[in-house]
Amino acid sequence: MKLFKSTYPALWFGKKREIEILNICRVHLETIVSTIAATRDLVYAVCDGNFDKACEIFKLVFDREREADDVKERILDELSKGPFHPIDREEIIHLVLTADDLAANAKSAGRKLCLSKAEDMPECVKEQLKKMADMVYEIGVKLRDAFIILIEDPKKAIDAAEAVERLEEAIDEHRVDLLIKILE
Repeated sequence: MKLFKSTYPALWFGKKREIEILNICRVHLETIVSTIAATRDLVYAVCDGNFDKACEIFKLVFDREREADDVKERILDELSKGPFHPIDREEIIHLVLTADDLAANAKSAGRKLCLSKAEDMPECVKEQLKKMADMVYEIGVKLRDAFIILIEDPKKAIDAAEAVERLEEAIDEHRVDLLIKILE
């Protein structure tokens, strides 16, 4: 038995609200990718011995991570307003908090790199750090793209998620190899 017509205003407003929140989530992911991109630039600057540039870039990383936090807070605020299915709300909150960890970790990595002495690093470690920075940027872009695909074409989202998973595994392997080189 159908209780409501498909044009029922509450359903229409609910769908409209969901789309608005998902678009804010897209902005959040764009800001996170921007933070990761700046961190990648910082890694390159540190590894190339350009410490003045690295300090400038860290300020940019810091500001972009703060922007990501502001967007996250906006999403959480929007989710607390009006009717929204609890399961949907929980899933979006989980996505936003997990994604926000990417920006926080990028900022943390940048801060640690600014404290390091790149002149004491072997060249192979510097090159591997750059490669790691490129891989992390790539996974950030793939994650953002997977989210967009999920919104626009959910059937293709599985393939996009699998690509993210494969890259995550490659990053984990690279990280272990890098740690071995650092500890040698």
